[in-house]
Amino acid sequence: MAAMVDTAFEWFASVQNQLGISVVCVTILLVLFWKRKENRKHLPPGPFKIPIVGHLPFLGKEPFRGLHKLTIKYGNVYGIYLGRNYCVILGDDKAVKEAFSKSTTTDRPDVAFDYVPDGVGFSGVNGQEWVEQRQYCLRAMKHLGIGRDSWETHVQSEVEDFVKKVSMYEGHPFDFAKLLTASIANNISSYIFGNKLPLTKENIEFLNHCVDSVSQFSPQVGLRIAFPFFADILISLGLTKYATYKKYLVEFNKFVREQVELHKRNTVEENPDNFIDGYLMKIRENQEQNLGNTFNYRNLYGNIQVIFVGASDTTKTSLSWLLLVMASDMEIQKRVQDEIDSVLGREGKVQWSDRHSLPYTHAAIMEGQRWMTIAPINTSRIAMEDITIGGYDVLKGTTILANNWGLHNDTRYWKDPEKFHPERFLLEDGKKVNLKPESYVPFSYGKRNCPGEVIAMIEMLFYFVALMQKFTVLPPKGNVPRMEGTFGLTYHPVPQELRFVPRA
Repeated sequence: MAAMVDTAFEWFASVQNQLGISVVCVTILLVLFWKRKENRKHLPPGPFKIPIVGHLPFLGKEPFRGLHKLTIKYGNVYGIYLGRNYCVILGDDKAVKEAFSKSTTTDRPDVAFDYVPDGVGFSGVNGQEWVEQRQYCLRAMKHLGIGRDSWETHVQSEVEDFVKKVSMYEGHPFDFAKLLTASIANNISSYIFGNKLPLTKENIEFLNHCVDSVSQFSPQVGLRIAFPFFADILISLGLTKYATYKKYLVEFNKFVREQVELHKRNTVEENPDNFIDGYLMKIRENQEQNLGNTFNYRNLYGNIQVIFVGASDTTKTSLSWLLLVMASDMEIQKRVQDEIDSVLGREGKVQWSDRHSLPYTHAAIMEGQRWMTIAPINTSRIAMEDITIGGYDVLKGTTILANNWGLHNDTRYWKDPEKFHPERFLLEDGKKVNLKPESYVPFSYGKRNCPGEVIAMIEMLFYFVALMQKFTVLPPKGNVPRMEGTFGLTYHPVPQELRFVPRA
Protein backbone atom coordinates (compact mmCIF):
# COMPACT_ATOMS: atom_id res chain seq x y z
CA MET A 1 0.00 0.00 0.00
CA ALA A 2 2.78 2.41 0.95
CA ALA A 3 4.40 1.80 -2.39
CA MET A 4 1.14 2.65 -4.16
CA VAL A 5 0.75 5.85 -2.19
CA ASP A 6 4.33 6.87 -2.97
CA THR A 7 3.71 6.19 -6.63
CA ALA A 8 0.52 8.26 -6.54
CA PHE A 9 2.30 11.18 -4.91
CA GLU A 10 5.13 10.94 -7.43
CA TRP A 11 2.60 10.99 -10.27
CA PHE A 12 0.79 13.98 -8.76
CA ALA A 13 4.05 15.82 -8.25
CA SER A 14 5.03 15.08 -11.82
CA VAL A 15 1.71 16.39 -13.10
CA GLN A 16 1.97 19.43 -10.85
CA ASN A 17 5.51 20.10 -12.10
CA GLN A 18 4.45 19.76 -15.75
CA LEU A 19 1.42 21.95 -15.07
CA GLY A 20 3.65 24.57 -13.51
CA ILE A 21 5.97 24.50 -16.48
CA SER A 22 2.98 24.81 -18.82
CA VAL A 23 1.63 27.77 -16.88
CA VAL A 24 5.01 29.47 -17.05
CA CYS A 25 5.29 28.84 -20.81
CA VAL A 26 1.77 30.12 -21.45
CA THR A 27 2.49 33.20 -19.37
CA ILE A 28 5.68 33.90 -21.32
CA LEU A 29 3.83 33.48 -24.61
CA LEU A 30 1.06 35.83 -23.47
CA VAL A 31 3.63 38.43 -22.43
CA LEU A 32 5.43 38.11 -25.78
CA PHE A 33 2.12 38.39 -27.64
CA TRP A 34 1.17 41.45 -25.60
CA LYS A 35 4.57 42.99 -26.24
CA ARG A 36 4.23 42.24 -29.93
CA LYS A 37 0.85 43.96 -29.98
CA GLU A 38 2.40 46.92 -28.22
CA ASN A 39 5.16 47.04 -30.84
CA ARG A 40 2.67 46.65 -33.70
CA LYS A 41 0.49 49.58 -32.72
CA HIS A 42 2.59 52.02 -34.77
CA LEU A 43 2.90 49.83 -37.87
CA PRO A 44 1.26 51.19 -41.03
CA PRO A 45 -2.37 50.22 -41.67
CA GLY A 46 -3.19 47.83 -44.47
CA PRO A 47 -5.42 45.00 -45.70
CA PHE A 48 -5.84 41.76 -43.79
CA LYS A 49 -3.11 39.15 -44.36
CA ILE A 50 -4.21 36.13 -46.35
CA PRO A 51 -2.04 33.05 -45.63
CA ILE A 52 0.69 32.18 -48.16
CA VAL A 53 -0.44 34.44 -51.03
CA GLY A 54 -1.06 37.67 -49.13
CA HIS A 55 -2.84 40.34 -51.15
CA LEU A 56 -1.04 39.46 -54.38
CA PRO A 57 -3.97 37.77 -56.22
CA PHE A 58 -6.15 40.87 -55.76
CA LEU A 59 -3.86 43.40 -57.44
CA GLY A 60 -4.69 42.38 -61.01
CA LYS A 61 -2.55 42.41 -64.13
CA GLU A 62 -1.41 45.96 -63.44
CA PRO A 63 -0.52 45.90 -59.73
CA PHE A 64 0.37 49.59 -59.63
CA ARG A 65 -3.30 50.44 -60.18
CA GLY A 66 -4.37 48.07 -57.41
CA LEU A 67 -1.78 49.54 -55.06
CA HIS A 68 -2.98 53.05 -55.90
CA LYS A 69 -6.53 52.08 -54.91
CA LEU A 70 -5.19 50.81 -51.58
CA THR A 71 -3.37 54.14 -51.12
CA ILE A 72 -6.70 55.92 -51.43
CA LYS A 73 -8.19 53.55 -48.85
CA TYR A 74 -5.36 53.22 -46.29
CA GLY A 75 -3.25 56.32 -46.81
CA ASN A 76 0.12 57.27 -48.29
CA VAL A 77 2.05 54.76 -46.17
CA TYR A 78 0.56 51.31 -45.67
CA GLY A 79 1.66 47.71 -45.16
CA ILE A 80 0.73 44.75 -47.31
CA TYR A 81 1.74 41.12 -47.67
CA LEU A 82 2.83 40.13 -51.18
CA GLY A 83 3.07 36.39 -50.84
CA ARG A 84 4.82 35.89 -47.52
CA ASN A 85 6.79 39.12 -47.84
CA TYR A 86 5.66 42.06 -45.75
CA CYS A 87 6.09 45.30 -47.71
CA VAL A 88 5.52 48.94 -46.96
CA ILE A 89 4.05 50.84 -49.93
CA LEU A 90 4.71 54.54 -50.45
CA GLY A 91 1.98 56.24 -52.47
CA ASP A 92 2.71 59.92 -51.98
CA ASP A 93 5.46 62.34 -53.01
CA LYS A 94 6.21 63.38 -49.42
CA ALA A 95 6.41 59.78 -48.18
CA VAL A 96 8.81 58.81 -50.99
CA LYS A 97 11.10 61.76 -50.31
CA GLU A 98 11.08 61.12 -46.58
CA ALA A 99 11.84 57.42 -46.99
CA PHE A 100 14.48 57.56 -49.72
CA SER A 101 16.31 60.53 -48.25
CA LYS A 102 17.41 58.26 -45.39
CA SER A 103 20.79 56.53 -45.50
CA THR A 104 19.08 53.48 -44.02
CA THR A 105 16.99 52.73 -47.12
CA THR A 106 19.69 52.27 -49.77
CA ASP A 107 19.99 48.48 -49.65
CA ARG A 108 18.24 46.14 -52.09
CA PRO A 109 16.63 42.78 -51.18
CA ASP A 110 18.67 39.74 -52.18
CA VAL A 111 16.06 38.65 -54.74
CA ALA A 112 15.83 42.01 -56.54
CA PHE A 113 18.17 40.96 -59.40
CA ASP A 114 19.27 37.43 -58.52
CA TYR A 115 17.79 36.12 -61.79
CA VAL A 116 20.49 37.88 -63.86
CA PRO A 117 23.65 35.77 -64.39
CA ASP A 118 26.52 37.60 -62.63
CA GLY A 119 24.06 40.16 -61.31
CA VAL A 120 23.72 43.82 -62.25
CA GLY A 121 26.81 45.29 -60.64
CA PHE A 122 26.34 48.46 -58.62
CA SER A 123 22.58 48.40 -59.14
CA GLY A 124 22.16 45.17 -57.18
CA VAL A 125 24.85 45.12 -54.48
CA ASN A 126 24.71 46.78 -51.06
CA GLY A 127 26.89 48.44 -48.44
CA GLN A 128 30.50 49.34 -49.16
CA GLU A 129 30.41 47.25 -52.32
CA TRP A 130 27.63 49.46 -53.70
CA VAL A 131 29.51 52.63 -52.73
CA GLU A 132 32.77 51.52 -54.40
CA GLN A 133 31.15 50.22 -57.57
CA ARG A 134 28.77 53.11 -58.11
CA GLN A 135 31.46 55.73 -57.51
CA TYR A 136 33.86 54.02 -59.89
CA CYS A 137 31.27 53.60 -62.66
CA LEU A 138 30.21 57.24 -62.45
CA ARG A 139 33.83 58.43 -62.55
CA ALA A 140 34.66 56.08 -65.42
CA MET A 141 31.72 57.26 -67.53
CA LYS A 142 32.60 60.88 -66.84
CA HIS A 143 36.27 60.23 -67.70
CA LEU A 144 35.25 58.60 -70.99
CA GLY A 145 33.23 61.69 -71.86
CA ILE A 146 29.72 60.29 -71.50
CA GLY A 147 27.29 63.17 -71.09
CA ARG A 148 29.85 65.73 -72.31
CA ASP A 149 30.25 67.59 -75.60
CA SER A 150 32.28 64.81 -77.23
CA TRP A 151 29.61 62.28 -76.37
CA GLU A 152 26.88 64.59 -77.71
CA THR A 153 28.73 64.60 -81.04
CA HIS A 154 28.82 60.80 -80.95
CA VAL A 155 25.07 60.63 -80.27
CA GLN A 156 24.37 63.11 -83.07
CA SER A 157 26.24 60.88 -85.49
CA GLU A 158 24.26 57.82 -84.39
CA VAL A 159 20.99 59.77 -84.67
CA GLU A 160 21.87 60.78 -88.24
CA ASP A 161 22.44 57.14 -89.13
CA PHE A 162 19.13 56.22 -87.53
CA VAL A 163 17.24 58.90 -89.49
CA LYS A 164 18.78 57.59 -92.73
CA LYS A 165 17.59 54.05 -91.91
CA VAL A 166 14.10 55.34 -91.14
CA SER A 167 14.10 57.21 -94.48
CA MET A 168 14.75 53.96 -96.31
CA TYR A 169 11.21 52.81 -95.45
CA GLU A 170 9.86 55.71 -97.56
CA GLY A 171 6.85 56.30 -95.35
CA HIS A 172 5.79 52.67 -95.22
CA PRO A 173 4.89 51.23 -91.80
CA PHE A 174 7.57 49.32 -89.89
CA ASP A 175 8.36 48.20 -86.35
CA PHE A 176 10.42 51.21 -85.28
CA ALA A 177 11.00 50.06 -81.66
CA LYS A 178 13.41 47.27 -82.63
CA LEU A 179 15.53 49.54 -84.79
CA LEU A 180 15.45 52.19 -82.07
CA THR A 181 16.69 49.72 -79.44
CA ALA A 182 19.78 48.81 -81.45
CA SER A 183 20.56 52.42 -82.36
CA ILE A 184 20.34 53.66 -78.78
CA ALA A 185 22.42 50.71 -77.57
CA ASN A 186 25.21 51.87 -79.87
CA ASN A 187 25.43 55.18 -78.00
CA ILE A 188 26.86 53.34 -75.03
CA SER A 189 28.43 50.27 -76.64
CA SER A 190 31.46 52.08 -78.06
CA TYR A 191 32.30 53.37 -74.58
CA ILE A 192 31.87 49.97 -72.95
CA PHE A 193 33.39 47.74 -75.62
CA GLY A 194 35.50 50.23 -77.58
CA ASN A 195 33.51 49.73 -80.77
CA LYS A 196 29.99 49.96 -82.17
CA LEU A 197 27.91 46.92 -82.85
CA PRO A 198 27.01 46.64 -86.55
CA LEU A 199 23.25 47.07 -86.97
CA THR A 200 22.71 43.82 -88.81
CA LYS A 201 19.34 42.10 -88.62
CA GLU A 202 20.84 39.50 -86.26
CA ASN A 203 22.29 42.14 -83.91
CA ILE A 204 19.06 44.13 -83.88
CA GLU A 205 17.06 41.03 -82.88
CA PHE A 206 19.67 40.00 -80.30
CA LEU A 207 19.84 43.42 -78.62
CA ASN A 208 16.08 43.80 -78.62
CA HIS A 209 15.59 40.42 -76.93
CA CYS A 210 18.30 41.09 -74.33
CA VAL A 211 17.04 44.53 -73.34
CA ASP A 212 13.41 43.42 -73.20
CA SER A 213 14.22 40.30 -71.19
CA VAL A 214 15.75 42.20 -68.28
CA SER A 215 12.74 44.51 -68.12
CA GLN A 216 10.08 41.81 -68.47
CA PHE A 217 11.82 39.56 -65.96
CA SER A 218 11.83 42.20 -63.22
CA PRO A 219 8.34 43.05 -61.96
CA GLN A 220 8.65 44.29 -58.38
CA VAL A 221 5.21 42.86 -57.60
CA GLY A 222 4.66 39.38 -58.97
CA LEU A 223 5.33 35.67 -58.80
CA ARG A 224 9.12 35.92 -59.27
CA ILE A 225 9.59 38.28 -56.29
CA ALA A 226 6.96 36.76 -54.00
CA PHE A 227 7.84 33.10 -54.65
CA PRO A 228 11.33 33.06 -56.21
CA PHE A 229 12.04 29.36 -55.51
CA PHE A 230 8.73 28.20 -56.99
CA ALA A 231 9.12 30.55 -59.98
CA ASP A 232 12.63 29.27 -60.68
CA ILE A 233 11.33 25.68 -60.73
CA LEU A 234 8.73 26.64 -63.33
CA ILE A 235 11.38 28.46 -65.37
CA SER A 236 13.75 25.47 -65.27
CA LEU A 237 10.91 23.26 -66.50
CA GLY A 238 10.08 25.70 -69.29
CA LEU A 239 6.52 26.13 -67.99
CA THR A 240 6.41 29.92 -68.12
CA LYS A 241 7.25 32.71 -70.55
CA TYR A 242 10.07 33.68 -68.22
CA ALA A 243 11.98 30.62 -69.41
CA THR A 244 12.45 32.39 -72.77
CA TYR A 245 13.55 35.60 -71.07
CA LYS A 246 16.01 33.62 -68.97
CA LYS A 247 17.49 32.09 -72.11
CA TYR A 248 18.22 35.53 -73.54
CA LEU A 249 19.72 36.70 -70.24
CA VAL A 250 22.12 33.76 -70.35
CA GLU A 251 23.00 34.53 -73.98
CA PHE A 252 23.64 38.19 -73.16
CA ASN A 253 25.85 37.21 -70.22
CA LYS A 254 27.79 34.91 -72.53
CA PHE A 255 28.26 37.79 -74.99
CA VAL A 256 29.54 40.07 -72.19
CA ARG A 257 31.99 37.44 -70.96
CA GLU A 258 33.31 36.89 -74.49
CA GLN A 259 33.91 40.62 -74.87
CA VAL A 260 35.83 40.72 -71.59
CA GLU A 261 37.99 37.75 -72.62
CA LEU A 262 38.77 39.52 -75.90
CA HIS A 263 39.90 42.62 -74.00
CA LYS A 264 41.99 40.55 -71.58
CA ARG A 265 44.05 39.34 -74.54
CA ASN A 266 44.37 42.81 -76.05
CA THR A 267 44.16 45.09 -73.04
CA VAL A 268 45.57 48.62 -73.02
CA GLU A 269 47.97 49.23 -70.14
CA GLU A 270 47.67 53.03 -70.06
CA ASN A 271 44.89 55.52 -70.78
CA PRO A 272 42.18 52.99 -71.64
CA ASP A 273 39.52 54.37 -73.95
CA ASN A 274 36.70 52.04 -72.91
CA PHE A 275 35.05 50.80 -69.74
CA ILE A 276 36.25 47.19 -69.91
CA ASP A 277 39.97 48.02 -70.22
CA GLY A 278 39.75 50.52 -67.37
CA TYR A 279 38.03 48.03 -65.08
CA LEU A 280 40.51 45.27 -65.95
CA MET A 281 43.28 47.60 -64.75
CA LYS A 282 41.45 47.99 -61.41
CA ILE A 283 41.17 44.19 -61.08
CA ARG A 284 44.90 43.70 -61.72
CA GLU A 285 45.73 46.46 -59.26
CA ASN A 286 43.53 44.79 -56.66
CA GLN A 287 45.17 41.39 -57.20
CA GLU A 288 48.79 42.62 -57.36
CA GLN A 289 48.55 44.83 -54.30
CA ASN A 290 46.16 42.57 -52.38
CA LEU A 291 43.86 45.51 -51.68
CA GLY A 292 40.85 43.37 -50.84
CA ASN A 293 38.35 45.70 -52.48
CA THR A 294 35.28 44.78 -54.51
CA PHE A 295 36.82 44.99 -57.99
CA ASN A 296 36.40 41.53 -59.45
CA TYR A 297 35.15 39.86 -62.61
CA ARG A 298 31.61 39.29 -61.37
CA ASN A 299 31.15 42.99 -60.69
CA LEU A 300 32.71 43.78 -64.08
CA TYR A 301 30.19 41.55 -65.86
CA GLY A 302 27.34 42.94 -63.76
CA ASN A 303 28.30 46.58 -64.30
CA ILE A 304 28.51 46.08 -68.06
CA GLN A 305 25.07 44.47 -68.10
CA VAL A 306 23.34 47.17 -66.06
CA ILE A 307 25.00 50.09 -67.88
CA PHE A 308 24.26 48.63 -71.30
CA VAL A 309 20.65 47.66 -70.60
CA GLY A 310 19.88 50.68 -68.43
CA ALA A 311 21.19 53.12 -71.02
CA SER A 312 19.14 51.41 -73.73
CA ASP A 313 15.79 50.46 -72.20
CA THR A 314 14.76 53.72 -70.54
CA THR A 315 15.35 55.85 -73.63
CA LYS A 316 13.89 53.36 -76.08
CA THR A 317 10.70 52.80 -74.10
CA SER A 318 10.09 56.48 -73.36
CA LEU A 319 10.70 57.47 -76.98
CA SER A 320 8.48 54.69 -78.29
CA TRP A 321 5.52 55.87 -76.23
CA LEU A 322 6.22 59.50 -77.08
CA LEU A 323 6.17 58.76 -80.80
CA LEU A 324 2.93 56.83 -80.35
CA VAL A 325 1.45 59.95 -78.76
CA MET A 326 2.61 62.06 -81.71
CA ALA A 327 0.93 59.65 -84.13
CA SER A 328 -2.34 59.83 -82.20
CA ASP A 329 -2.43 63.61 -81.61
CA MET A 330 -1.48 65.62 -84.68
CA GLU A 331 -2.11 68.93 -82.92
CA ILE A 332 0.60 68.26 -80.32
CA GLN A 333 2.94 66.93 -83.00
CA LYS A 334 2.50 70.08 -85.11
CA ARG A 335 3.17 72.35 -82.15
CA VAL A 336 6.41 70.46 -81.41
CA GLN A 337 7.46 70.69 -85.06
CA ASP A 338 6.65 74.39 -85.30
CA GLU A 339 8.78 75.15 -82.25
CA ILE A 340 11.72 73.11 -83.56
CA ASP A 341 11.44 74.73 -87.00
CA SER A 342 11.52 78.21 -85.47
CA VAL A 343 14.63 77.48 -83.40
CA LEU A 344 16.67 74.99 -85.47
CA GLY A 345 15.00 74.80 -88.86
CA ARG A 346 14.86 71.49 -90.72
CA GLU A 347 18.65 70.96 -90.86
CA GLY A 348 20.04 72.33 -87.59
CA LYS A 349 21.60 69.88 -85.14
CA VAL A 350 20.23 70.08 -81.63
CA GLN A 351 22.57 70.57 -78.66
CA TRP A 352 21.71 69.75 -75.06
CA SER A 353 21.84 73.48 -74.29
CA ASP A 354 19.04 74.04 -76.84
CA ARG A 355 16.52 72.51 -74.46
CA HIS A 356 16.05 75.97 -72.92
CA SER A 357 15.01 77.32 -76.33
CA LEU A 358 12.61 74.41 -76.90
CA PRO A 359 10.35 74.58 -73.83
CA TYR A 360 7.28 72.90 -75.36
CA THR A 361 9.37 70.09 -76.86
CA HIS A 362 11.16 69.56 -73.56
CA ALA A 363 7.84 69.65 -71.71
CA ALA A 364 6.41 67.02 -74.09
CA ILE A 365 9.32 64.69 -73.25
CA MET A 366 8.75 65.18 -69.52
CA GLU A 367 5.00 64.70 -69.86
CA GLY A 368 5.66 61.47 -71.75
CA GLN A 369 7.66 60.17 -68.79
CA ARG A 370 4.85 61.10 -66.39
CA TRP A 371 1.93 59.99 -68.52
CA MET A 372 3.44 56.59 -69.34
CA THR A 373 5.57 55.77 -66.31
CA ILE A 374 8.11 53.24 -67.57
CA ALA A 375 8.99 52.04 -64.06
CA PRO A 376 5.53 52.07 -62.43
CA ILE A 377 6.82 50.49 -59.21
CA ASN A 378 10.24 51.56 -58.01
CA THR A 379 12.93 48.90 -57.66
CA SER A 380 12.56 47.60 -54.11
CA ARG A 381 14.60 48.74 -51.12
CA ILE A 382 14.81 47.34 -47.60
CA ALA A 383 14.95 49.05 -44.22
CA MET A 384 18.49 48.48 -42.90
CA GLU A 385 17.32 49.22 -39.34
CA ASP A 386 14.11 50.20 -37.56
CA ILE A 387 12.96 53.54 -39.02
CA THR A 388 9.86 55.70 -39.19
CA ILE A 389 8.07 56.84 -42.34
CA GLY A 390 5.05 59.11 -42.17
CA GLY A 391 4.86 58.60 -38.41
CA TYR A 392 4.70 54.79 -38.72
CA ASP A 393 7.28 52.23 -37.59
CA VAL A 394 9.01 50.31 -40.37
CA LEU A 395 10.97 47.42 -38.93
CA LYS A 396 14.43 46.31 -39.98
CA GLY A 397 14.36 44.05 -43.04
CA THR A 398 11.00 45.32 -44.34
CA THR A 399 10.74 45.69 -48.12
CA ILE A 400 9.87 49.24 -49.21
CA LEU A 401 8.19 49.94 -52.55
CA ALA A 402 7.29 53.31 -54.08
CA ASN A 403 4.33 53.38 -56.45
CA ASN A 404 5.74 55.75 -59.07
CA TRP A 405 2.65 55.37 -61.22
CA GLY A 406 0.53 56.48 -58.28
CA LEU A 407 2.68 59.57 -57.82
CA HIS A 408 2.35 60.44 -61.51
CA ASN A 409 -1.42 60.02 -61.36
CA ASP A 410 -2.05 61.72 -58.02
CA THR A 411 -4.92 64.17 -58.63
CA ARG A 412 -3.65 66.38 -55.80
CA TYR A 413 -0.71 67.28 -58.04
CA TRP A 414 -1.91 66.53 -61.57
CA LYS A 415 -5.23 67.62 -63.03
CA ASP A 416 -6.74 65.00 -65.35
CA PRO A 417 -3.62 62.81 -65.06
CA GLU A 418 -4.86 60.35 -67.69
CA LYS A 419 -4.52 63.07 -70.37
CA PHE A 420 -1.28 63.88 -72.21
CA HIS A 421 -0.82 67.58 -71.55
CA PRO A 422 2.71 69.06 -71.96
CA GLU A 423 1.52 72.49 -70.78
CA ARG A 424 1.43 71.23 -67.20
CA PHE A 425 5.26 71.43 -67.16
CA LEU A 426 5.49 74.98 -68.53
CA LEU A 427 6.06 78.17 -66.53
CA GLU A 428 5.98 81.88 -67.37
CA ASP A 429 3.56 81.83 -70.28
CA GLY A 430 5.15 78.75 -71.80
CA LYS A 431 8.68 80.12 -72.03
CA LYS A 432 10.29 78.04 -69.27
CA VAL A 433 10.01 74.45 -68.04
CA ASN A 434 9.37 73.40 -64.46
CA LEU A 435 12.25 70.93 -64.18
CA LYS A 436 11.47 69.71 -60.65
CA PRO A 437 7.72 69.53 -60.12
CA GLU A 438 6.35 67.77 -57.08
CA SER A 439 5.20 64.15 -57.39
CA TYR A 440 7.45 63.55 -60.43
CA VAL A 441 9.97 60.71 -60.15
CA PRO A 442 10.82 59.30 -63.61
CA PHE A 443 14.30 58.28 -62.42
CA SER A 444 13.50 57.37 -58.80
CA TYR A 445 14.63 59.49 -55.86
CA GLY A 446 17.39 59.71 -53.28
CA LYS A 447 20.91 58.35 -53.08
CA ARG A 448 20.04 55.25 -55.07
CA ASN A 449 18.32 56.99 -57.97
CA CYS A 450 19.22 56.27 -61.58
CA PRO A 451 22.73 57.65 -62.31
CA GLY A 452 22.01 57.91 -66.04
CA GLU A 453 19.27 60.54 -65.90
CA VAL A 454 21.12 63.21 -67.88
CA ILE A 455 22.32 60.63 -70.43
CA ALA A 456 18.75 59.42 -71.03
CA MET A 457 17.40 62.97 -71.33
CA ILE A 458 20.10 63.96 -73.86
CA GLU A 459 19.33 60.91 -76.00
CA MET A 460 15.57 61.48 -75.89
CA LEU A 461 15.95 65.12 -76.90
CA PHE A 462 18.33 64.34 -79.78
CA TYR A 463 16.29 61.48 -81.27
CA PHE A 464 12.94 63.20 -80.78
CA VAL A 465 14.03 66.50 -82.32
CA ALA A 466 15.72 64.83 -85.31
CA LEU A 467 12.64 62.70 -86.06
CA MET A 468 10.27 65.66 -85.71
CA GLN A 469 12.46 67.74 -88.05
CA LYS A 470 12.40 65.17 -90.84
CA PHE A 471 9.14 63.25 -90.51
CA THR A 472 5.47 63.40 -89.72
CA VAL A 473 4.67 60.35 -87.59
CA LEU A 474 1.47 58.61 -88.60
CA PRO A 475 -0.28 55.36 -87.69
CA PRO A 476 -0.75 52.67 -90.34
CA LYS A 477 -3.56 53.68 -92.67
CA GLY A 478 -6.98 53.21 -91.13
CA ASN A 479 -5.63 52.42 -87.66
CA VAL A 480 -5.30 54.42 -84.48
CA PRO A 481 -2.26 53.52 -82.30
CA ARG A 482 -3.11 51.34 -79.35
CA MET A 483 -1.94 53.02 -76.16
CA GLU A 484 -2.08 50.11 -73.75
CA GLY A 485 1.05 48.41 -72.40
CA THR A 486 2.15 45.27 -70.60
CA PHE A 487 3.45 45.33 -67.07
CA GLY A 488 6.96 44.34 -66.10
CA LEU A 489 9.67 46.46 -64.57
CA THR A 490 8.67 48.80 -67.37
CA TYR A 491 5.82 49.40 -69.73
CA HIS A 492 6.49 48.22 -73.24
CA PRO A 493 4.55 49.39 -76.27
CA VAL A 494 2.38 46.74 -77.81
CA PRO A 495 4.28 45.66 -80.97
CA GLN A 496 2.91 47.74 -83.79
CA GLU A 497 4.04 49.64 -86.85
CA LEU A 498 4.14 53.36 -87.48
CA ARG A 499 4.75 55.40 -90.60
CA PHE A 500 7.43 58.08 -90.77
CA VAL A 501 6.43 60.22 -93.73
CA PRO A 502 9.02 62.79 -94.94
CA ARG A 503 7.82 66.31 -94.26
CA ALA A 504 6.98 68.44 -97.27
